[in-house]
Amino acid sequence: MRAGKTKRSQGSWQLLVRFCERCDFVAIQEVLDDLSSLFHLREQLGDQYGLVISDVAGGVPGRQGNRERLAFLYRKDRIRHTELSSDISFERSVILETLFQDRELFAESFEVRVQELLAWEGKVAAAVEARKRKPRKPPFVIPKFVQFIRTPHLASFEAEGEGDADAYRFLAVNAHLLYGHQSKQREERWMEFKALLDWLLMRARELDRVFQPNIFLFGDLNLDFKKVDIRRRAVEQFIKSVNEKGRTGKAKINMPFLDAHPSKDGEVFRTNARRDQTYDQIALIARDKRLPPPHKNDSAGNEGPDLFDYGMFDFEQLFLDAVPEATKSNGKPDYTLFEYDVSDHMPIWIRLQKPIADQARFRWR
Repeated sequence: MRAGKTKRSQGSWQLLVRFCERCDFVAIQEVLDDLSSLFHLREQLGDQYGLVISDVAGGVPGRQGNRERLAFLYRKDRIRHTELSSDISFERSVILETLFQDRELFAESFEVRVQELLAWEGKVAAAVEARKRKPRKPPFVIPKFVQFIRTPHLASFEAEGEGDADAYRFLAVNAHLLYGHQSKQREERWMEFKALLDWLLMRARELDRVFQPNIFLFGDLNLDFKKVDIRRRAVEQFIKSVNEKGRTGKAKINMPFLDAHPSKDGEVFRTNARRDQTYDQIALIARDKRLPPPHKNDSAGNEGPDLFDYGMFDFEQLFLDAVPEATKSNGKPDYTLFEYDVSDHMPIWIRLQKPIADQARFRWR
């Protein structure tokens, strides 16, 4: 959701409000520096909703760039925001050490960059002379992870239970990782994804110091598996190896959207509006045994009402059902009718059982 000025249609606003009303907690990426749209959404939802918003990431004041914020929207009668709010970054000495140790690789990448820019400048000059559209500047891809392209944001919360039941206590992490389809960009995004998980796993091990015992990651991670499931299996194997090696101490990771939902006939949720990518993910790094482990993904939605489930709000299908003629000549949906007014991503969701006394505990394998 690109939340900036309030230029959406009334129907788009109604759709977003009705979806958010069904949620106790919402993580939003791509919030623009202008917060009027986000405040308008909260105003439509009412006073029972609170906001936690990051400052801009992915840009430098005074320079052009894709500056955006990250935000959490939550129901104050069900979710309590506790004291912590921060970002995730790497210490300067680690960055400098990486640059020094891999200086030859970086030197090679700088030389490649020089040649790329020379070629691009030549194409720009030719386009100007021909009065054609200027080509985009090529992305600058680096060989090793240095820092996040957009600083992930985190805040601490508690999901209240019934009566005297213990709340779910968690750090919510909001992330929007590097985008790009070129192979080098995919490699850099994989490095960024692993760096984010490494940071979270490090904190998960430090039970005596981490602010809350569970970490929930919500993100547009741009994990572009498309039809190349070999990349998805690589991520699954990485998560499995982390759990088996106990790198999180007593905490384990569950990323349910890597698995096919029982209702999907072996297919994972394709979360972009064109339904051909798996950009969006939710991860539970959990110590609380009331939270669902990976093997429970196979029975999600079948355990009973109000118990664990996960899914996607498929508004594309909703639009096609309501307006069957909203297609192009090739029979495919006319994405321009909604991907700018509503979103080019479809919201994903996860449902956890509300904390109750004597709640069942899961065995995390």
